[in-house]
Amino acid sequence: EWKKEIGSFHPQLYEYGYAPSPILYGATVIVAADYEKGGWIAAFDGKSGDEVWRTKRPFMLSFSSPVVADVAGREQLLISGCSLVASYDPQTGKPLWDVEATTMATCGTIVWDGDLIFASGGYPKPETVCIRADGSKEVLWTNSQKCYEQSMMAVDGYVYCLTDKGVAYCWRGSDGEEMWKERLSGPVSASPVLVGDTIYQSNEGGTTFVFKANPERFEEVAVNRLGDESFASPAICGGRIYLRVADKSGNNRQEYLYCIGK
Repeated sequence: EWKKEIGSFHPQLYEYGYAPSPILYGATVIVAADYEKGGWIAAFDGKSGDEVWRTKRPFMLSFSSPVVADVAGREQLLISGCSLVASYDPQTGKPLWDVEATTMATCGTIVWDGDLIFASGGYPKPETVCIRADGSKEVLWTNSQKCYEQSMMAVDGYVYCLTDKGVAYCWRGSDGEEMWKERLSGPVSASPVLVGDTIYQSNEGGTTFVFKANPERFEEVAVNRLGDESFASPAICGGRIYLRVADKSGNNRQEYLYCIGK
């Protein structure tokens, strides 16, 4: 019903194009754009496209999508990147707090559990971080693992991920204690999907690893390969799994959508 120019985005460091996904919040659409000439995050009326609020962001390039989370007793608009983890009021865009953490460029979306949030990146340095989201700016723990393009998964007090190097980890959310790690394979672009107590995680080689969200041990359920490449996260609905993959490369590249179910 509407179309409008909402802001500039002309990165100089990389020419990857615009990456963050828009998100819906109430009657608004929230959009972020971080780049070297002056980033911003803004909300627009979903029916008219009129700007509701706009807040300036740092002069750095990053690619993460924002997310609204009910965390630490209030709704917070969270985003990582630009060497910060930042929180805003999703109704007004007013900054609530920020912490110097992660790195310049991140791609994954922040995940949360209780009053803790978790972020990872990226470029130029790898870092995974846990922050208490109550405004105290307390960084509970960090490590040097990197989930650059993919998001992590927070479940019942534990964080699960498949890093860029293809190693699966489970960390205790409260203190970062490593519960287990398992060498699988990478690289990785897709984010994990949780169904019940089971995690589905694809790598760029077209392999999907299925394992339990079990902090006691790595519990493999299945490993399946479809195609030569997979960059998209699995989509699961109605007892079926939908996977977008590709075979071959260059002029011979063919893309497929698989539906797997009973």
